[in-house]
Amino acid sequence: MEILHDLPQAPLPRRAALTFGNFDGVHIGHAALLSVVSQAARKLHGPCTVVTFDPHPLRLLRPESAPLAVDTLAGRLAALQALGVDRTVVLRFDADFAARPAEWFARDVLVRALGASHIVTGPDARFGRGGCGDADLLRRVAADSGGHVEIFQGILHGGAFVSSSRVREAVAAGDVAEAASLLGRPFCLRGDVVHGDGIGTSLGFPTANLASPGQVQPADGVYAALAQVGGQTLDAVVHLGARPTFAAARPQVEVHLLDWTGDIYGCAVDLHVIKRLRGVQRFAGTTELTAQIRCDIEGARSAIEAWRGEARTP
Repeated sequence: MEILHDLPQAPLPRRAALTFGNFDGVHIGHAALLSVVSQAARKLHGPCTVVTFDPHPLRLLRPESAPLAVDTLAGRLAALQALGVDRTVVLRFDADFAARPAEWFARDVLVRALGASHIVTGPDARFGRGGCGDADLLRRVAADSGGHVEIFQGILHGGAFVSSSRVREAVAAGDVAEAASLLGRPFCLRGDVVHGDGIGTSLGFPTANLASPGQVQPADGVYAALAQVGGQTLDAVVHLGARPTFAAARPQVEVHLLDWTGDIYGCAVDLHVIKRLRGVQRFAGTTELTAQIRCDIEGARSAIEAWRGEARTP
């Protein structure tokens, strides 16, 4: 997949099928949308193109209500590539961009610069200064150059339209099974391994502590997961959040890699969360806690084995 982090210096050929949006946590609704774009691209013998923004526009426009991200930019790009997108254009959303009129975005960016001949968008799409741009404006601009606009209504799951907000809510509630059904894959928490307080090691279960700022996290609890690190995929049991057995311990994301030893401090980890095993508990002491950790490890093994039995991949 070709990735552009700015508009091309010379206009691209006018044969692209294109859609635009945040694509946070690329989900099954996005997959259905991109299938429509891909079909149009094949007819045009041009690229299936996605325009997305970084950072999320609300971080600039209404930072107090900006949501935590479902996925990182790198994760979004990997998901788009996996869905067969040919070209993704990542536009920086800053004050200058936000001040541009809607017609500039439609005519000068989508049509002229990126060569959009077929634009697929949702019925409620808004863009440009003050959110003045809509599907009607896109139709007028596209028609001026012989292009076409197609409206994609979205898809239903569980009686409601699939959205990044629904994914975010499911993850925050700890319902990683629902999040996976909306995403079409397990929710992935991405971050770097940092030094912790050594509690896991002192108990005989060393943990890697994951820092993942800006990304929504599952509700406090214990989860079965797959950890991708250094080219390996490792089974893991994860404790997220508060640790009430240790009054002074701060909330953390602690990852215990099963059947593995080594030093991964500073490494990047993609943590694919498979199943919630239990909530956070306070234990009377370390003996009771270590017994529960052993149970959690067996629970994680069983959950991962069952998940693999369904022939899924992260």
